[in-house]
Amino acid sequence: MQIFQGTIITCDADNNVFQYLVEEKGKIVFVGNELPQEYVDCKNVVTLGDKALIPSFGDGHIHYTNWALIAMEYFDIRSACNLSEFGEIIRTFVKERKGKIGKALLGFGASPHSLEEKRFPTKKELDSYYSEKPMAVVCYDGHSLLANSKMMEKFPKKVRESRGFNEETGLLISEAFYLGLDYFSSLFSVITLLKSITNAYDLLAQRGIGLIRSVESIGFPMDLDVTLAMIIGKARAKKNNIQTRMFFQTLDVSKVLKRKLPRIGGCFAAALDGAFAACDAALIEPYKNDPNNKGILVYSDEKVIDFAKEANRAELQIELHTIGDAAINQAINAIDKALQDYPREDHRHSLIHASLISDENIQKCAELGISITVQPAIPISPLEPISFLEETIGDRVYTSSPYRKIVDAGIHLSGGSDGPVTHPDPIEGIFGACNHPYDSIQSLTIPEALKMYTYEVAWMSFEEKRRGSLEQGKLADMVILNENPLSKDPKDLLQLKVEQLYLKGKPYKPGMSLGSMFWNAMRARKEAI
Repeated sequence: MQIFQGTIITCDADNNVFQYLVEEKGKIVFVGNELPQEYVDCKNVVTLGDKALIPSFGDGHIHYTNWALIAMEYFDIRSACNLSEFGEIIRTFVKERKGKIGKALLGFGASPHSLEEKRFPTKKELDSYYSEKPMAVVCYDGHSLLANSKMMEKFPKKVRESRGFNEETGLLISEAFYLGLDYFSSLFSVITLLKSITNAYDLLAQRGIGLIRSVESIGFPMDLDVTLAMIIGKARAKKNNIQTRMFFQTLDVSKVLKRKLPRIGGCFAAALDGAFAACDAALIEPYKNDPNNKGILVYSDEKVIDFAKEANRAELQIELHTIGDAAINQAINAIDKALQDYPREDHRHSLIHASLISDENIQKCAELGISITVQPAIPISPLEPISFLEETIGDRVYTSSPYRKIVDAGIHLSGGSDGPVTHPDPIEGIFGACNHPYDSIQSLTIPEALKMYTYEVAWMSFEEKRRGSLEQGKLADMVILNENPLSKDPKDLLQLKVEQLYLKGKPYKPGMSLGSMFWNAMRARKEAI
């Protein structure tokens, strides 16, 4: 048994803040302002002082395996301010690896908007940075990539002949990007994949994250990456109590049912459109800088409706990537048709991003019970500045990501990182939600933003009765912050730091060897995933 005394931010329905929380055997047995007599003799007391105790964070949408590979194996180009620094980051990374590159070299975070030259490096320039082996650099939006000459030559026929493959520039967008990244990911060895997935959980824990909703499937033969992510996620839950709830990124319902997963969708094969960066997010009206371009709907309405009906009848939770208003229309229409075909009271189907959602579609989501997961760290990122969005989608940027309207409509709104698009850092997301860069009226309050990354992530996972808020009977999944977020100005929220993550009442212990992983995987067959 242990007692926490100080500022206890519960994130419950009434936004209660209490002075005491008592944990015993991994559960919260009391929370309130007056400590019951039965606990006064407890010697194990954590005095918070100026700090605060909150529920452990969740990441409502993360490409966990992609992010884990980047965190452990890729080079990160996001800090480059010009093409010279872009090249130097690559050369330094290669030098530090001392020739241990494997079959190919991969990086993340290319953005022309954060470079002085305001453009991507050419294929020739990429060759000058590194030409010994195939190299690709995934762009910051996670929906396009750059490739050097050796990589372009290595791509198989189905990639080269797909929409969005540009031989001259080395840029892949749309279907070419998805197929190209699938192929590239398969070049990593199984051991590399295994180590990355296993070890990156510790990085999440440092950010106070105890629950992730991951989207998986990045092109390994026979969906090996999905299988490994399931096994390792269960092992980590058994050993360290950190939880994974997985979406299989596919429209093939049989694949999900075979693995006995309760969820389907995400991005990649479940993405209905692209992104603003590549100007392939599907719009109702054309892009401002290209009157002939409305972006791309990846699938026909009929295909999306048929998928939604089949998945809904199988009682799966559906999640779909939608950025442009045309894609949002398509997704909502498909879910509507599916629920008419097979009504379900508590389906918790959701949209990811929903950047250009209209007032009408907000109302439809509320009526249909469709939830939304957003990534507030993206709009505040210097990699996609408002000046670029003004050039591409015009004034529509000022009505995008309307957090306040969504919450006021009664829609469940959760927060995620879309990692690796942004770092899995809930504090950065909370800051973004409270400091909306396009329209300050759409900012959320600090309690609302805290709930986005705690209670709402648990709710999206059908687990609000077990975790997500600090209430009696729930699991003692908690985080100590260095300061009380409720006492801070929203503009100062980035000063918050995670000091300790507790899962089931125990301080998180990092580390897991492959041997321990396999042993715990054998013991964890019944763990939720």
